Amino acid sequence: MTNHRVPEAQALLNTAFGAYLLATGVHAATKKADRPLPWPSAFLVLPFVLPTDTRKDLPTQAVHSMSAWLTEHPQHQAAFAQRCAALTDYTRASLRTALRHHAIEVTATGLRCPRAPKAASTAASEEVADCARRAGLVGRWLAVVDPALAYSLLGVRP
Repeated sequence: MTNHRVPEAQALLNTAFGAYLLATGVHAATKKADRPLPWPSAFLVLPFVLPTDTRKDLPTQAVHSMSAWLTEHPQHQAAFAQRCAALTDYTRASLRTALRHHAIEVTATGLRCPRAPKAASTAASEEVADCARRAGLVGRWLAVVDPALAYSLLGVRP
């Protein structure tokens, strides 16, 4: 079976790109909370960042809490569980890539990033840079929300 995805979709669903976004989110979370990001929280990063409509509605700075943002954007909350389920295999593959390339490490209490990911350059693509910025924002949100609460707010069942 051949893959008929458009080039943009193939680029966004590249496991190396997913690993980069996860590392960016994990790094932002560990920096914010000074502790590893709980493992289940990693599965929430890509469903926030990859869908264009959700990404465009995310704030540019973490001045709003995740729950406040969800209250203001119920359409994203309603679609999140389905998007999360659709991206689960891709997130797993991206996590494996990140672990294999030492971009993320597993600790007894969660995930940490051993080194800061390089900032995405807008020269290559503004969309790539925007995804990376938003992954950092989502990581900061997830750093301060218990994973069970985050899953509950988003209507996702682990």
